[in-house]
Amino acid sequence: MEKVKGQSLKRSFMGAVAMTMLIVFLCSALTIFICYRFQKHILPDSNEVWLTQRTTAPDGTVTEVKQRYYLARPSPFTRLETDGQEHDEMREETSYIIERIESSYSMLSSRAKAAYRASQIFMVLLPLLFVVIGITLCAWWFYHKILEPPIIVLMNATTHIQDQDLSFQISFDRQDELGQLCTAFEKMRQTLYENNRQLWSMLEERRALQASVAHDLRNPITIIKGYVEYLQENRQGGTLTDEKLEKALSNLGITTERMGRYTDTMRDLGAIEETEVRYAEIELPVFLQHMVDSLSVLFQNTGVRFSCNFHVPKGKAVFDGELLYRVLENLISNALRFAEQRIELVFCLEHGILSATVTDEGPGFSEKLLRKKTALFYSEDTSGKHLGMGLAVSRVLCQKHGGTIELANQSSCGACVKASIKLQGELL
Repeated sequence: MEKVKGQSLKRSFMGAVAMTMLIVFLCSALTIFICYRFQKHILPDSNEVWLTQRTTAPDGTVTEVKQRYYLARPSPFTRLETDGQEHDEMREETSYIIERIESSYSMLSSRAKAAYRASQIFMVLLPLLFVVIGITLCAWWFYHKILEPPIIVLMNATTHIQDQDLSFQISFDRQDELGQLCTAFEKMRQTLYENNRQLWSMLEERRALQASVAHDLRNPITIIKGYVEYLQENRQGGTLTDEKLEKALSNLGITTERMGRYTDTMRDLGAIEETEVRYAEIELPVFLQHMVDSLSVLFQNTGVRFSCNFHVPKGKAVFDGELLYRVLENLISNALRFAEQRIELVFCLEHGILSATVTDEGPGFSEKLLRKKTALFYSEDTSGKHLGMGLAVSRVLCQKHGGTIELANQSSCGACVKASIKLQGELL
């Protein structure tokens, strides 16, 4: 019996049982046939007879001679004589008697009777023994060949998960119910791994956020502290004029306004992190074209030319279109601040990842900013009016959709921002 990968457990079990029954039947039939032939060999043949020749001599003496004779192989009768006997055919009277040899158990010898009884016992016990052995071997084969391999795979997977190790992979190529269970277990492992990865990424983002908060709040706090010390020193020295006081208060107001704007930004970013991804089935090229037409409104009265290229096949995809629109709106709004003549948007779809690349011919990103790969906010504005909220929001939204934000500079000049999201399933 072979393991058939494409069969269900029910068909595999029924096939094993049918094969076992066939083997048991053949073995039992062969055993019964052998025992039957053995019994026929021991018992006298039903076609065998005793041929008795009775001869009466003139003096009244009667002699008898017996010989076995097979009716199945007939031959002419001949005169039977005992050794040394002389006959006078003219004076003797000869008669023949045929007696059938009965095929009877009582005619057997003690040894032959024991062998006959043993053959009868074997005719009953051996088929029962074959049934027991067949059921045992069938159960053993079905467990070790069909049930045990996926059970071992699932138990090993469970052990890895209990040890909080999700870096393993479940590989089981059978297509029955247990194979489907292993496939579902592998998908669950991948989901857990992805969730843990995203959770770890969120924790890293939280750490980066805390570091960013501590760093960015340190500057205005230091400025406020410095102006407080400045006012105290000038007041104690009697050199605090109205002009100095007005200047210090103005700078303190600007600094506190920046701190307020920063805390508002953090509050808004926290609300965006709570945004849920709402998947829907969307006609991909049509939706992207409508989105580009809507984004074109941002270029009115700007003098910047907007172009778009599509490298996506036709079909339906499952993703959050509103989320993608918010990301592109932020990226293009940021690009408009630096672009001089044109902005280009390119859509690509590769391996289930939909990417949108926004390029401009502005000054590009500084090397210092490109090296800050773990920074939460991307901003080089020293005035404090732009804290990099657009890129931060886009980054959070892409991560919630299983994607990323990548910053780079073009080979010639200008910045390049690539946003990507992960589609759910294949293109329909």
